[in-house]
Amino acid sequence: MKHTKILIVEDDKDMADSCKRLFKRSGISTAVAYTGRESIQMINKDNRIDIVLADLKMPEMDGIELLTRIKRHSPSIEVIIMTGYGTIHNAVKALKLGATDYITKPFNKDELLNAVNKITEKRCLKKQVKSLRSELQQKYNVRNLIGKSKEMIKVYESIKVTAQNYSSVFIIGESGTGKELVARAIHYNSTRANGPFIPVNCGALPKELIESEFFGHVKGAFTSAGYSTTGLFRTAESGTIFLDEITEMHKDTQVKLLRVLEDKMVRPIGGTKEFHVNVKVISATNRSLSQIIEKNLLRDDLYYRISVITINTPPLREHTEDIPLFVQHYINEFNIHFKRNVKGIERKALDILMDYSWPGNVRELKNLIEGLFAMGIGEKIKTEDIPKRFREPLSIAHPLKALDTDTVGHAREDITRVISLKETERSLIEKVLKACKGNKSKAAKKLGISRTRLYKKLKQYGLRAPDQIL
Repeated sequence: MKHTKILIVEDDKDMADSCKRLFKRSGISTAVAYTGRESIQMINKDNRIDIVLADLKMPEMDGIELLTRIKRHSPSIEVIIMTGYGTIHNAVKALKLGATDYITKPFNKDELLNAVNKITEKRCLKKQVKSLRSELQQKYNVRNLIGKSKEMIKVYESIKVTAQNYSSVFIIGESGTGKELVARAIHYNSTRANGPFIPVNCGALPKELIESEFFGHVKGAFTSAGYSTTGLFRTAESGTIFLDEITEMHKDTQVKLLRVLEDKMVRPIGGTKEFHVNVKVISATNRSLSQIIEKNLLRDDLYYRISVITINTPPLREHTEDIPLFVQHYINEFNIHFKRNVKGIERKALDILMDYSWPGNVRELKNLIEGLFAMGIGEKIKTEDIPKRFREPLSIAHPLKALDTDTVGHAREDITRVISLKETERSLIEKVLKACKGNKSKAAKKLGISRTRLYKKLKQYGLRAPDQIL
């Protein structure tokens, strides 16, 4: 309470002085006004006043009128009304007009200090929430997101546009590509930033519980419903709900979700009353669009409703030029977390990371850097620090993935087998390039490797892409 300042408004000088002495002993800064008009003048001059302790009955301007003026011009100031037993009904009126609390005369010092302490704790929590929200807005500001490649710039532009409207968003991307990061960036760059962001993993919720989790239930709606719940949609009011892995949601629930998205109304299980919800819905999946369609993972009507805007988060192998930025970002992050001073990464070690196909995407890269810190690397990340699976990956990660461990082991020991693998690799690259009509970016994607690695393989095998299409 040391940084709290209280203005005592009391026409009884003895009472005012008594309160002032009490607050002073508790280390609280105080000021005294003997009339309502004098208190208004002091508030206008001093912006440090946090709480006003005002008597209900005063000449010229009573406590109710003073409260009304304070709430009209300085709504952040908390007001405690002091009243006698015979005027408690007026104190209740004051609460309805915005007073934080009231105490009845005569009161003891503990009662008054407790009232002030509750307000101080409440204000402190509000400041903490405001500070945290400001930090989150800064963290997820588009300017602070990592990656400068054209693929990532396209994502950033989509975030900016999407954040300015209320349309539903569907984020499609492999696991580890930062779908939730994009969803949070949309939320914290929008007018909903002061509202809640509620992430939900649809695949982790059992079918029999998901409807209750989404829409809430009333007490007694089913056997274990010992109390009523609000549900995630109403909890996200004026904010954003993020439905991750929405393609794992059961079709029955998809029907009910569609109705909520269309009508903006939810009805708790077992309830008769419907509640309006003002929520932006962002959905995501690690399935490709072709998988969604072929396997009928989403109802057509729900798909059209949630995909008003679609954002594709690119796999790391498609924007390997961003790897140095990600590496340095995570080095900085884990320097703080582990209280270290790792200065960077050696060129050869970075080349290894640039050549790797990153099936786990950015998440896999982050986990690698964290693991290196946990193992106690030196001043710089060196080649020998990087685990063997990153330093000696299979030449073509996805096409050769079917080979079992024993086969690969024998291949390393048998030079004839190694040569055979190289021939297979060369032939595969040739065929894929031909199928892609020389488009190297498309070929690299189909092969499951980075463009940088494809260029090295072309040079290694003396291959030329048909028509030299980049």
